[in-house]
Amino acid sequence: AYANSRGRVDVEGCCWWGRGAMQTRGTCNYGKLNYFLGARASREGRPARYPKIDFCEFPQGVCSSDETYGGELQWMIGLFEWADRIQTYDKDGWNFIEKLKEFCDGGYTDFAFVDAVSGILNIGCHDPPCQGFSNSAVEPHNKRERNDTFQRFLNEFKVARNFPPPPPPTPLPSPAPTYEPTEAEPTTAAPTSIGQPTEIPTSSSRPTSIQGRPPAEAVTNIENALKSSRSRFEKFLLKSEYPTGAWPSYLYTWRGFLQALRKMTTGVGPGEKNWFFIGDGESPNSLQLGLINLASFVAHGVTQAIKYDSCDENNYEMVDFRYPISNACGQNGRSYQDDMCTGGDEGEGYECEVDSSMEMYGVTHARWIGAPPPLYCGDKSTGYWDHFKGLEINDPPFANLAGRADVRGCCWWGRGVMQVRGVCAYGKLNYYLGKRAAESRRPSIYPDIDFCRNPSAICTDPERGPELRWLTGMFYWAHTIQRNRYNDYLTILQQYVDTNVVSGNFKEDTSFMDTLNEILGGSPDDISNRTSTFEIALEVFGLVDPEITAEPENDLNANVDPNKGTASSASKADVNEDVIAADNLNATNIPPSVNVTDGTEIGNINNNTIPENNQVEEADPLGSLEGNVTTPETPVALSAQVFSTNYCGVSWGDASTTCSISCAGGFDSECPPGQKCFGDISCSEIPVGGVATTSIEKISNYCGADWADASCKCSVTCPGGVDIECPPGHSCFDMSGTCPGY
Repeated sequence: AYANSRGRVDVEGCCWWGRGAMQTRGTCNYGKLNYFLGARASREGRPARYPKIDFCEFPQGVCSSDETYGGELQWMIGLFEWADRIQTYDKDGWNFIEKLKEFCDGGYTDFAFVDAVSGILNIGCHDPPCQGFSNSAVEPHNKRERNDTFQRFLNEFKVARNFPPPPPPTPLPSPAPTYEPTEAEPTTAAPTSIGQPTEIPTSSSRPTSIQGRPPAEAVTNIENALKSSRSRFEKFLLKSEYPTGAWPSYLYTWRGFLQALRKMTTGVGPGEKNWFFIGDGESPNSLQLGLINLASFVAHGVTQAIKYDSCDENNYEMVDFRYPISNACGQNGRSYQDDMCTGGDEGEGYECEVDSSMEMYGVTHARWIGAPPPLYCGDKSTGYWDHFKGLEINDPPFANLAGRADVRGCCWWGRGVMQVRGVCAYGKLNYYLGKRAAESRRPSIYPDIDFCRNPSAICTDPERGPELRWLTGMFYWAHTIQRNRYNDYLTILQQYVDTNVVSGNFKEDTSFMDTLNEILGGSPDDISNRTSTFEIALEVFGLVDPEITAEPENDLNANVDPNKGTASSASKADVNEDVIAADNLNATNIPPSVNVTDGTEIGNINNNTIPENNQVEEADPLGSLEGNVTTPETPVALSAQVFSTNYCGVSWGDASTTCSISCAGGFDSECPPGQKCFGDISCSEIPVGGVATTSIEKISNYCGADWADASCKCSVTCPGGVDIECPPGHSCFDMSGTCPGY
């Protein structure tokens, strides 16, 4: 056992950590929440904002209840604590309301007021150092950063015109910016080698069926092959660089990838000649063609977005060692709102109309020290981001390399795995996939999304974001790369596969990647990273002899929230909305500039074909994502996989036992009548082409009034996983990893 600073070596009864906007913590604060806002208020006949949430029995409800996903509850408890603890503060002659009035009436000049509030918020007193909540006198943390941020908000809100101007710009540093560290080689404990494909198909000169709807056999074959490589795919391709090292990507998940691929190869589809190519389903090399195309796509996706775990484009282009806010309008010599369609599409009217008053805010940003916040657009002049102070300086305005010092009409920055950008690209998404297709009575995958009025849906849609980040990139790839009329991509792809499928010399033959890098462009680092990732993908898909190691034991659930208990706590949003860490705001090192170059965009491609009719094939050869599958053309022997997801059932036990009907979005409405959606369901999937070599460990099930009650008590067991094994009023919950007994 290892003790904390207070000597505790256990976590018994320790369910009261900070949650929400104010990091509300402690039994007193949660008790007040319950007394005034929660179930206790309802039971005792008082008005209750959340009558069904018992904050004493289920404090985790702040982060994982139905109200959480509307974005309300985290703010509500913060506002309640502010009103209860800060606004009512009155000690030793220091009254918050009176001091607030003095600050405002005094012309917003005495910022010692903010420091005093920091002390009240952090340690419970206005004149630190003081004992406050601790056993010894301490100072509040992040006092300087909180004061700077407060002044920044005063400027943004324009509370008055007579408060002091922002601090002067930081003097220009003399050293040149350092380059971003290269990606470390992946490692894993106790490696085992990847199984060698049992048979390699013979080469074929049969012409490839391009761009049309993939036949059912091709869809089935590609999914089988992908499922057999799932754990390696997650381990070696879905990883991102953070300041603390390489970690599994939060934004780009296996499930989102597979859901997007299904919609780009089956069902309504993306419009004629825009299907993602996965092979023709007939020729001997069909599967290899599809896998090589996917390997190329993912390799470019890693270079563009997965490596940085970003959905919104990073603000990376510097002017005089400053980051212009107007980089939202375009970087690398481009103006996104002026990106007209070319390559034969001139005059077709694909482009989105630019609205200078449209306001939009990104949700992700780079993670290097001092990196700018997310891009945004709106009707305003802008300055730059001071990465030393961690402040946005807008007075005076500061221009980007293109001379823009405003963000009017600049909502078209890159988003998703391919960083789709520009009014032409978003217009084509809307024309083929979105609301415009539906209004024109053409098939539409997302008839309710207007990509011209809401391009940020790619990153912010609470239910479809995980697949949208992949699918919009797949559309870009199908529409721009597969149909490239200057390099004839698919013909080169088939020549590459037919030449090397027998010898297995896919790595040694660089002709294909040389052509692809010529099409996609980018910096030398981009090209090197794309090429090395492509070679890793070849190994992941079993197309070459492996140099990487097989799947690790604990990575299958890397993207699964351990706090998920029922459908009410299942994730309905998969958007990373990180903010810059306060400890890094005064860092002195200069972040690297990231050169993101896509080469040809969606707009620069010839496409004069409109779907001929509104007939939609309903066949879905993939079936359930979790169902058993048949043997692929190149089977790889793997161990049994256990992964968590959401399933329907009359109870948690029923859902976990049957594992039959999935509810990926986490909503009860996805289930049959009489059933609900339950999360944290562990189901076994026997890999294709092999026999399970590991068994599923016994799950430790415990009874409780709710998930939190069961996790805290760990007393009454329900081995069968059904509610009828529990006392009246209690349900059965899976406490694997939380309670003993598994």
